[in-house]
Amino acid sequence: MNTEIIRLEKTQINQATETFIDAFNQDPMFQNFLPKTGNLKDKISRTFWKAILSYCQPLNYVYTTPEIKGVAAWIAPGEFPLKFLRLLQLGFYKIPFQLGFRRLIKFGSLFSLIGEYHEKDMHQPHWYLLGLAVSSSYQGQGIGSLLIQPILKKADEEGLPCYLETTTERAVSFYQRNGFEVLRITEEPVKIWTMKREARNI
Repeated sequence: MNTEIIRLEKTQINQATETFIDAFNQDPMFQNFLPKTGNLKDKISRTFWKAILSYCQPLNYVYTTPEIKGVAAWIAPGEFPLKFLRLLQLGFYKIPFQLGFRRLIKFGSLFSLIGEYHEKDMHQPHWYLLGLAVSSSYQGQGIGSLLIQPILKKADEEGLPCYLETTTERAVSFYQRNGFEVLRITEEPVKIWTMKREARNI
């Protein structure tokens, strides 16, 4: 596939946010704390992904295509854990009001668990794939693999591993095809796979 991979510009954040909303519409992790349907679901998802992309884009490791068919957002070695105050400033402060108390508890518990697994799984510098989204109209065309290649190559050159979490078996299979191996599987509150890719000799 002859698809150009470029770095996401600040002016493209809103469009990239919509790509994430579309791609994660039925994701089990977000189904756990979001309303099932309706405008509020999209509103909360938009707040979440816009803050994430606004956080990652200035770090210069967010990749996309000219048409924003998909987006891969990476966190560089030494940049994890994320600075929560910065996320609040970028829009996370809205989430408690949008979610309500019960969903907020679920949201906080789930992401605390993911952070705990991350710290247990990775005790060395690594690249963290914070989010990969391909618009539903373009899935199955190899775009996801192309989007993650720049950092997989860079990680190999640096001799560093890559790490991610995912919540669907389809995604697990995709990442395994790209060299990741499962580290752990948890069943509650949703099924989560943590995965690691060791650097390859080049």
